[in-house]
Amino acid sequence: MEVKGGLTLIISEEDKSNVSIRVACIQDENTQYKTHPSIDKKEFNENGLLVLKNQSRTFPLNQPVGVLKWRYVGQSEDSIPLSINCWPSPTGDGTTEVNIEYELNNVGMELQDVIISIPLPPGKQPIVGDIDGSYEVNRNAGTLDWQVSVIDRNSRTGSLDFVVDGDNVNLFFPVSVDYKSSTTYCQVHVLEAISEGESTDFSQTVVSVPDQYIIV
Repeated sequence: MEVKGGLTLIISEEDKSNVSIRVACIQDENTQYKTHPSIDKKEFNENGLLVLKNQSRTFPLNQPVGVLKWRYVGQSEDSIPLSINCWPSPTGDGTTEVNIEYELNNVGMELQDVIISIPLPPGKQPIVGDIDGSYEVNRNAGTLDWQVSVIDRNSRTGSLDFVVDGDNVNLFFPVSVDYKSSTTYCQVHVLEAISEGESTDFSQTVVSVPDQYIIV
């Protein structure tokens, strides 16, 4: 699994254009950070501080500036934020019973508007039994879209059972996952903004979405 992220700074007040940003982030062998060439790399590595190397310069006003990028590469299945198990089992009468479950591995994340899409045999209508959440049949995509509003540390697991005509288990893959989150996988967030040696007000918006999340 690969995760990429970036921190973009926008200055809205001219007297704060030489601001420094203190960030919190995970430091481990699987995560690499790169600062913008204008940022003091030593200050970031030693103190978690994003500050201009040349203090006579300033950040542009009302323009987004990327100041930090990061990349995480996980080698184990446990590194993915949400694990999915899909078990299609032919019943012997021409139908297949599908049991699918999820578990949140990264309890530091909260996932919202989760959609787990399971392919269906062409033209077939599933009969849904037990379900945590809700579902829709997407006829254009030919999928059963399992919808869960929130998955977090207090609701880490869920399951769905359905039966559908057909006995080719390969038709139920790949399963795809979509969600949005206001927490980053690498738990990068701004702790403090500093201007003229003093803390100053700031706001931050965090958006985390999967680029491609499939289970084959």
